[in-house]
Amino acid sequence: MNIVFSTTRQWNPGDEFILMGCINLLHEHFGDFNPIIYNRNPQTRRARKYDIIKGIDKLAGKDFVEKFLDNSVKERPPLDYADLVVFAGSPEWRGRRMVKLYESILEFEIPTMFLGIGTSGPFAFNDTHFTSAEQDVFKRARLITTRDSTTQNGLQPLETHQLPCPALLSSRDERTVKSVKRIGLMYGTDSAVASNNVSSETYRYMMEMYRQILDEFGSEVEIEFVSHYIDELSPFRRDFPGQTLRYSYDAKDYLDIYGRYDLVIGYRVHGIGISASMGIPGIMISHDPRAATVKGFKSEMIDVGTPYSQLRERIQGAMQDIENRSLGLQAHKAKTRAEYLNLIEASLER
Repeated sequence: MNIVFSTTRQWNPGDEFILMGCINLLHEHFGDFNPIIYNRNPQTRRARKYDIIKGIDKLAGKDFVEKFLDNSVKERPPLDYADLVVFAGSPEWRGRRMVKLYESILEFEIPTMFLGIGTSGPFAFNDTHFTSAEQDVFKRARLITTRDSTTQNGLQPLETHQLPCPALLSSRDERTVKSVKRIGLMYGTDSAVASNNVSSETYRYMMEMYRQILDEFGSEVEIEFVSHYIDELSPFRRDFPGQTLRYSYDAKDYLDIYGRYDLVIGYRVHGIGISASMGIPGIMISHDPRAATVKGFKSEMIDVGTPYSQLRERIQGAMQDIENRSLGLQAHKAKTRAEYLNLIEASLER
C-alpha cells in the first residue's frame, strides 16, 4: 500500500513530529505500508502566483528549465500509484503549493484524510478561501479532524472532529516523570527566516524569562536549551555563552533530545507536543494564535508579557505536581489514540 503524506521535510521539525504521529496511527490500523511524502518545503516546492519557470515547463510538457530532484511526489509524473493521501496537520493544507496534490486526488479518485489540521486565523468554506478543487476534495474526504475550534468552525458545514494534534502520538513510548531534575528551554530568535522566527517582542521576552529561570533554578536543576532551526545556532552563542544547546537536522532525533527533560518550557507548539507524547509536561509561551494547539497537549500557557513572578509560580507548581501531570498525559494520549483509531476504522469502512 502506498500512502502519500502532505508534510514538510528539512524545514520545520514540528511538521515532522505531526507526520510521525500520523504514521504511527496508520501503522496501527494498516500494518505495513510505503510512506511517501508530498514535500511542501518552500525551498523544494514553488508557490509563486506568476511563476515564469513553471509556465515554460508547462508549455514544453516536461521539466525543461527546472528539474525536480527531491525524493518526494514530483510535479509532472502522475500520482497513479497512491492508495491514500493524508494531510498531516499544520496550517498549510491548501493554497498554491498544494495544487498538484489536489488535482491528482481528483484525477485518480484517491481517498483522503485530513488529520489534525489547524489554522492561524478565521476563514470560511467558500469560493473566497478555497478553490473548486480544494472544495471537492474536502467534500469527498473520508475523515477530517481539526486541532482547534477555529478550523472546525471554518469548515462548516462539513463533518469534522476536533481532536488533539497527532504530534501527541509522535512517540511510541512514554515514561512517568517523578521529579524535575532537568528542564529544557526552547530557544528562538527574531533574526531567523520567516515562519521559523518570532517577533522582536517575543524574542526579548523569552530572553528575559530564560535568564531569570537560569538565575533562580540553575543551581537546583540542570537547564539546557533546544533549537529547531539552524539560524538559531549562531545567535544562541551570543545570548547564552557557555550554556548547552541541543539541535539536530533530523526531526526524529528530537525524541531523544526532548526525552532528556522532565519539564519543557518554550514557544514551539510541537516541542510541547512531542514532549507530551513521551509523558513530559510543558509550559507554553503563547505568542500567536497557533498556541491554542497545546490545549490538546494538556500544557499550561502564559502570554508574552506575563510577569516573571507568574511564570515562576507555574514552574514551581509543575515541579510539585509533576508525577500527576505526567500520568495524566499518558492517560490522555491513550484516550486520544483510541479516538483516532475508531474514527479511522469507521471512515475507511465507507
